[in-house]
Amino acid sequence: MRASSESIVEFNRINPILSAQNNFQDLGDQEQRCALILINEPSVIIRSSISDFADYAKTSQATVVRFAKKLGFVGYPHLKLAVVASMGFQVGSQAQGAEELELGIKPDDPMDTMIEKLMNTTISTVRMTRNLVDQEEIARLVEQISKSNLVATYGAGASNLVAKDCQLKFARLGKAAIHFHDNHQALSSIGMFSEGDILILVSHSGKTVELLSVMNEFKAQGVLIATITNDSNSQLARQSDFVLLTQAERRAIRIGATVSRVAQLFIVDYLTMAWAQRSWASAKTASEAASDAVTRSNNATSVDIKNWSKQGSVPARVSKSSTVRGKNER
Repeated sequence: MRASSESIVEFNRINPILSAQNNFQDLGDQEQRCALILINEPSVIIRSSISDFADYAKTSQATVVRFAKKLGFVGYPHLKLAVVASMGFQVGSQAQGAEELELGIKPDDPMDTMIEKLMNTTISTVRMTRNLVDQEEIARLVEQISKSNLVATYGAGASNLVAKDCQLKFARLGKAAIHFHDNHQALSSIGMFSEGDILILVSHSGKTVELLSVMNEFKAQGVLIATITNDSNSQLARQSDFVLLTQAERRAIRIGATVSRVAQLFIVDYLTMAWAQRSWASAKTASEAASDAVTRSNNATSVDIKNWSKQGSVPARVSKSSTVRGKNER
């Protein structure tokens, strides 16, 4: 029973349909024909041998094998089993339609349907991202973070919100960490870093030009690069020292980085909690100190608010302040 469970996890490790969607632009013409069949007619793969599928796609068996490998599978049999496993939790996000807003949500969907699609997609995204987690990679990164003097985080667009969250979590746990708002700030701060320090980049596509330029400059300084991305074949991932993968749908039209952000935040939480476990005593002390400081600040602010009404209106306070200042100057 145990072996069977492990096999199921292995086949669920990469969702083949999402992988085909996300890697579609990087495939050759014949491979794209295979991808379209997988996306639109997954049952064809389930019932077909490799020779039957090659005939159906009007291509060669070698192309089918190459297509499977580009999606992250060992070969066609592995892809076929993954399709069977994934059919158990197909969600609305995988529907393809010109009228979709995002996540399979349509303009005329009732509110309860929209909420259900959003919830199912979010849960499925986190589950698939969890199955992609490389625990050895996380452990290596955590060890290097512990050795480093400084950690920096940076992302573009909505991914930069995740990068900021990562920096705040490390700082609260007592690790020296800074966050870059843009590439100019990052490049202007490069002199602060020493060999062995860490730069964590967050990019769904792994192709953002600003991040690539920052990565190249920091690598030249001996800074190690860790990337949180959805695309293991992207230039950013290929040139990084550590790669933490997510699996979330990439669509041409998106109203926001909805599920990709959820997947990225999951990885950030996993990484920072793993580091806290590794440095438990110091992380616990730092977290308690931060909590106490915030509590004291909130209490002080509460007292100020209570006394605020006794100080009169803003014009009255300004006038009083000006009068006192004038007397002191005389």
